[in-house]
Amino acid sequence: MTLEDIAYLAQIIGVVVVAVTLIYLTIQVRQGAQQLRSESRQAQLTNDQTGVYKYLEFPELGRIFSQPETPTKEEKTKLIFWMIGQMRAREHEWLQYRNGALDKETWESYRGVIYFVLGTERGRELWELCKNYFNAGFVEMVAGMIESVPPIDFWERLEKIS
Repeated sequence: MTLEDIAYLAQIIGVVVVAVTLIYLTIQVRQGAQQLRSESRQAQLTNDQTGVYKYLEFPELGRIFSQPETPTKEEKTKLIFWMIGQMRAREHEWLQYRNGALDKETWESYRGVIYFVLGTERGRELWELCKNYFNAGFVEMVAGMIESVPPIDFWERLEKIS
């Protein structure tokens, strides 16, 4: 075997090593992306559960959303800050979806909460009050979602269940 043959063999081995390294790195990047998506979904689930548990802690939130009487300042404060928390979670999910960290199906399942949070006239009035504190693109997306959607009758229907 000549020196030239050894050089060719070394080049071939080098190419194989580079190819194997690239394949390995591709697998690692893919696994890292899957791990990131999994952690993101877990954080969103925890966030959603926290919002639901706040309803258990403060069951009057539903009444405040739907009662015909004007709520007290304290009640409105509870309601708007619960709503800000829920909408901030949706904003985060929307940003994750736009950045590719959340798939469309998952985003669409999470965004449905917006119809609930802004399902009453009072909820929409409170949103008008605080929407400027959110990402402008998110606010525009929310406006498009609820533009022609009438308020929901969730609270009235809940009241009627025996």
